[in-house]
Amino acid sequence: MTRSISKRKLDFLREELQVWQEEGLIGADSAARIASLYSARSRSFAQTLLCAGAALVGLGAISAVAANWWTIPRLLRTALVLAAYALSMGAACFCEKDSPSGARALRLLAGLIFGGGIFLVAQMYHQDGHWSTAFGWWALGLIPAVRIFRDAWQMYLLQAVSLIYVGGQGMFFWGGTSDLAPFRGDVLPGALLLVLWWLWRQTRGNLRAFNFNVQLTILFLFTRLLWYFSLTEALLASFAAGLALTAWPRADAAAGWRASLSRWGILITGIAGVALSVPEVWYDFPYLRVVDGTAAQGLNALRLAANGAAALTAAVMGWRLYRGSRLGGAFLALLVLRYFVDHFFGFMPKAAAFSGLGLLCLLAGFWWERSARRKKTKRDKEGDVHETL
Repeated sequence: MTRSISKRKLDFLREELQVWQEEGLIGADSAARIASLYSARSRSFAQTLLCAGAALVGLGAISAVAANWWTIPRLLRTALVLAAYALSMGAACFCEKDSPSGARALRLLAGLIFGGGIFLVAQMYHQDGHWSTAFGWWALGLIPAVRIFRDAWQMYLLQAVSLIYVGGQGMFFWGGTSDLAPFRGDVLPGALLLVLWWLWRQTRGNLRAFNFNVQLTILFLFTRLLWYFSLTEALLASFAAGLALTAWPRADAAAGWRASLSRWGILITGIAGVALSVPEVWYDFPYLRVVDGTAAQGLNALRLAANGAAALTAAVMGWRLYRGSRLGGAFLALLVLRYFVDHFFGFMPKAAAFSGLGLLCLLAGFWWERSARRKKTKRDKEGDVHETL
């Protein structure tokens, strides 16, 4: 059975097949058989006209309804919203065989109509409550579609809606909402996160969906930590979590989500570590709180804690750079730059300051290039071992 793929992917496949033949991995007959399994997806002008016509008719219908919206009875308006959703989903099922991309677009349109219908119905029937609740209902309605169709576009829409719901319940976007009960502010968004992770497994482990889920989980956990603890305690917890993720065992290079999780660990550790290297961040830490701002002993304790956090961060990032992580090298350079600017730049002649900063950049560049060469040599050796086997 021939599979239809984009022309760009087909060209890439043919180039790779040629390389595999040159390397002796496959023969000409095998390459021809593999190439025959795929064909370029055609895009006809008639299909473009049909899509444009359907879009224009839809816009005309929407404009007609919008012009007479307040003269239409409420029950009929509700029925129109439901009918638009049903028609979009029905059209998606009808187009699934001949136009998979068109079916995905129609399902995405249905999801948007569903969300817009929630706000319209709430407005028509004068429903009270926190506005983020509507996004919660929207996410709840998208879950069955993601599970049934296993559509990545539906998953992305669900994640975007969940981001607004989780962020709206927290303090990341528009301030804390202390009037929300813990069940609404913690339990329901947490349950939605668990569902998103379950759906990620159902959608064949999409890497983009995985990274979005990680971002959403970080947002949820960090904002809730700020609800119940100080900023310093939240950063310390994030630093510890980042260290755990950095040391996450990687079974093999093909497991993309494992490598991505390790990079997220480096990112969390680096951000939290650089923030903790600032002495002022430790002011609200309960065990190092300075009662008298002029107390030298208390200020020295803050500087000691900040320097300890910086030293630990530098050790972790240096180790990750040694293992070939460019992200670790970037955070190590950022930490060095922060200390250079904080302790030297303002007290040195400009020529010496710029020269010193330039030397640091040169050393970092040489180290970075050496690390990249070592990583490439390691990959080449592993490839030679596989060929001998």
